[in-house]
Amino acid sequence: MAAARTKEQEQPLLPIRSGSSKKGKKSTPPNDEPSAIDVITSLVVLVLVILGGVYFKRHCWKRIFGPFDPVEYTVAIAAVSGLDPGTDLHPRPATFLDPAFNLTLCVASPSTALRRECIKPGTIVEVSYLRSRVPLAAGTAPAFCVEVGEERVEGSVIVWGYGVRLPGFVLDSLAADMRRGTAEFGVKLTDPVPYCAAERTTPFRCHTGGSIRSSRYIRVLSCWAKIGGGPAPCSVSFETASFPVLRAGTGRDSSASLLPQPTL
Repeated sequence: MAAARTKEQEQPLLPIRSGSSKKGKKSTPPNDEPSAIDVITSLVVLVLVILGGVYFKRHCWKRIFGPFDPVEYTVAIAAVSGLDPGTDLHPRPATFLDPAFNLTLCVASPSTALRRECIKPGTIVEVSYLRSRVPLAAGTAPAFCVEVGEERVEGSVIVWGYGVRLPGFVLDSLAADMRRGTAEFGVKLTDPVPYCAAERTTPFRCHTGGSIRSSRYIRVLSCWAKIGGGPAPCSVSFETASFPVLRAGTGRDSSASLLPQPTL
């Protein structure tokens, strides 16, 4: 018995492993290579991003970040009546003219303009002779708006004058220019000044005491065109317009004293 116990004690203790291990079977490493679908999807997304960036740069960049291009205004004098040098422009002691002008107004907005542009209702159109700048005719322009990237031509804008009297030297100069076909006229479009009641204080600074007047900056388009000479470009400026303010309850007066009076 003692000898058997001695042999058992001399035998080494082997580790006990749970489960059975299968011989000849190795673990495969994970496959990190992208599939063909992943490659195609990535290429499509990349192409779309590039095309979107090019489109944004060409069509949206300037609209958001500028610089913005100005809107172009042109005026053409299609026809004139009442200024015939043979019948209307004779230097008589009392020569009164009744001229009428047929104008064509064009507003062209580039695709890089800041916003839509409008000719407001009640915009005043005034035509004067270049050499004297004496007003010959007046009227109102039709109201319309032009969206960014669009163009609109408004024909048959008629303005006229009644009983216009010119100094003798101006009449002679106008008659000579009309005979030669070189007469040039100034066309001026002035934005209307909004109605301002006496009790209002903003934004037109109306006053209730003393001389009731108000002032604000208004847009003025100035063009110089010849009869049948094609579209003439217009310059845009802003002038301070002083105008009388109507008291509440009196209504509007259409007399010339209530028209805007731009001051340089």
